[in-house]
Amino acid sequence: MHRIAGPLIAFMVATSSLVGASVTGHHPHIHVEPIVNFALPPASAGCGGATALGGGAERIPITVSTVAGQVAELVNVCIEGRGPYPFVLDSGAGESIIDRRLASTLQLAHDGSPTEFGGVGCIGTAQPVGVPSWSVAGVALAPQSLTAATLPDFGRAGQPVGLLGSDVLSRFGAVRLDFSAQTLTFGGPQGPAPPRSPPDVRGPTGPSPSVVLTQGQAGTTVPLTVVLTPGDVSLNVHLQFGHRPARTVVVDTGSSQSVVASSVAKGAHLASTDLAQRQATVCSTVTAPLVRSGPWSIPGVQLHPQLLGAVNFGPISANGTAGLIGSDQLQRFGWVIFDYSGGRLVLG
Repeated sequence: MHRIAGPLIAFMVATSSLVGASVTGHHPHIHVEPIVNFALPPASAGCGGATALGGGAERIPITVSTVAGQVAELVNVCIEGRGPYPFVLDSGAGESIIDRRLASTLQLAHDGSPTEFGGVGCIGTAQPVGVPSWSVAGVALAPQSLTAATLPDFGRAGQPVGLLGSDVLSRFGAVRLDFSAQTLTFGGPQGPAPPRSPPDVRGPTGPSPSVVLTQGQAGTTVPLTVVLTPGDVSLNVHLQFGHRPARTVVVDTGSSQSVVASSVAKGAHLASTDLAQRQATVCSTVTAPLVRSGPWSIPGVQLHPQLLGAVNFGPISANGTAGLIGSDQLQRFGWVIFDYSGGRLVLG
């Protein structure tokens, strides 16, 4: 069976900067800065680290790494008691991914036919593999399939070997990501996978996140449309540049640099710069000109002005995705709650 899996593309890590190059004209000289390496979780932590909070809620340590303005969060994952293996915490990944070479080393059995997925300007191939026993920082995860794929800049020494996506996070109902405390809090026990074709959650709806997640702190609630279809889990929010029409973007912790479709950047007349960045996606490495966001906002929240990567989304634009709000923007709020069951993004 072959398919195009949209949210699999919502992963971008800025790997190096290109300085001194015009984004519209010729490039007589481009200085490529050293490749960015994000800090990995300590291997000495092994397969543990979780703290029980009562009612099935648990808190785990994560490693938040900021390099040259880019932000990434990584967690320790153990598979069948082996590890730990560093995975990127990626709310934009509709399916969790494991490096193909690691899957082979662990002798994970194939769990279905190869699939195709869309990336930024590319189509990648992957092999579903079964994981009967695994955990994240001591929190046991339900058996499931992972997508085994070869990702650029993944799997080598000092690099992550997978993505822990929203297919896993959504099964806890809601989670809290604390950037300064470097923790991830699961709001309750892990529930079952969603049915094959559930309706989208258009929030906010239902009860507000529990005290264990809010910790008594006031935050700003932003409505989300949450897609919970298996293999197609995503957090979508409306984004506006100035007073221009709202666009749908994905809230994506796996994107260390927020990005916007180049066509949207052009239509919104976002100011260009003489900077660009090389960014790795799930199946390509692209050089993205950097543009200035200017005033931009999501419902009820004015976002911090910043530089954005302007990329040609290629096949993923078919599902209406116009950009990714990445960890570089989210970390400015200190903490965020992703409420999958209630269709909320809560910003500290």
